[in-house]
Amino acid sequence: MTFRYSKLKIFYDLLDLIKSNLFILFILFLNSGSNSMFMNIVQWGAIAVFGFSLLFRIYETLFTKVVFAEDGIHIHKGLFSKSEQFIPREKFENVQTKANVLQRLFGVQSITMETGEATSDVTLEFVNKVDCIKIEDYVLRNGNQEQHAEEAINESERQILFTTTIRDILKASLLSFSFLAIIPIGLNIWSDVHPEKYINVDKVMSHLSGWLLILLVLLAVLAAVGIGVFKTFNSYYQYTISMDNERIYVQKGWLSKQSFSIRKDKVQAVIYKQNGYQKLLGVTTIKLISAGEILPGEDQNINEFFPYLPTEKAHELIAIMLPEFQLRSMTHYASPKAKKLIWLRPPIFASLVAAIGFWKPIFFVFGAIVLVFTYINRIREYRNTAFKLEDAHVQLRSGAFTVETLVTKRAKLLELQFERSLLQRIFDVMSVKLTNRAHPVHVTTLLDIDSSLQPLITSWFEARTKDVEIDPHSQYDSLKQDACPIPSYVEVNSK
Repeated sequence: MTFRYSKLKIFYDLLDLIKSNLFILFILFLNSGSNSMFMNIVQWGAIAVFGFSLLFRIYETLFTKVVFAEDGIHIHKGLFSKSEQFIPREKFENVQTKANVLQRLFGVQSITMETGEATSDVTLEFVNKVDCIKIEDYVLRNGNQEQHAEEAINESERQILFTTTIRDILKASLLSFSFLAIIPIGLNIWSDVHPEKYINVDKVMSHLSGWLLILLVLLAVLAAVGIGVFKTFNSYYQYTISMDNERIYVQKGWLSKQSFSIRKDKVQAVIYKQNGYQKLLGVTTIKLISAGEILPGEDQNINEFFPYLPTEKAHELIAIMLPEFQLRSMTHYASPKAKKLIWLRPPIFASLVAAIGFWKPIFFVFGAIVLVFTYINRIREYRNTAFKLEDAHVQLRSGAFTVETLVTKRAKLLELQFERSLLQRIFDVMSVKLTNRAHPVHVTTLLDIDSSLQPLITSWFEARTKDVEIDPHSQYDSLKQDACPIPSYVEVNSK
């Protein structure tokens, strides 16, 4: 299969550039009659940048060819100075598609094929739906025709695990306080437009009656709530989590649609995240970690599930989709010997804030507040620190006000590191850092673990080579090295 951009993409690029720079173009239009030399330079500079950006996009549209071969993807670019990039097929981890309002008007979408390296990700911006299906099929399935037929049947039997209702969206919009976004937006517009230059604000306010002022405030509140509901509705309308035998699918969006699909065996870890507000509401956020770079959406990463899932429902979804990543009871916690460290570690930031009080006395109060917050944070972090080691899995919990529990396989870990500060050596405790294979790499730090557990953790980590399976028929040595990096652990003693 060979892919080339449609010539229609040139018109799309022109509209997209105008849309992306609409505010700048509006400001330049307002100052179009200015006699200022500075504004003339800015205007001509903006026109030059806009023109070069359009020419670059036209060049990319006309002289880009992507060949989807059996061994991998070949990307050819250029006319006079030609370049070719090759990405082996086995490198690809997952696929994301996205269609903003402008792309939907053209009946196209962008598709990103992700690998474990940011430089190897492939993004095509103007792809019709038929080609998107073919590309997704190419990335997520191998060339076995029998498997293609079997998976085509499975796709028709895709199991829908969760989908949002209108009630869920309304609840999310109120609980997320997204309607408060109108406040910084309004302040930003006010500071940019400077309406006091055109109207006498004090005079207008003096002519408003009390009832009229109340009515205007109520209208502003209703507008804020309406904008918040619209924003949440646009993000989570038809938010669907589904699966088949091989893959997990996430789809969301109303005006701007976004989708994410990943093979279950490509999931590196699962993160359970819950802040104090979510704990009070009984909801949990679930996030999938993969080696491919997850592209952020407008307000949330697509691999992060609906943030207001009831905790029981979130655990039920993982039990169905990825049973090996279920939460289990912790077995090891922060050392009791470290309780004194909560008070003995110097509160450096609070001290710096309080020190400013010698010049501004109010900062003595701020320093006291920061000091109290520091110790509350340390107490909560001590209580939440825990981990569990199993034969081939590990469970790590950390955090203070936002508690994050990571569940991953031992084979997905890259590095283990032990660190000891002077105070930790005195109390015979250590910090444990585990690095998970992802892009970017995900590092979890456990503070003040008893040093007597170091041999247990080290022997467990060194046994990870037993968990890795390498395809002996792979023709790419680099893939073998990535699949089974040499396990390493480091011990650091700081003064």
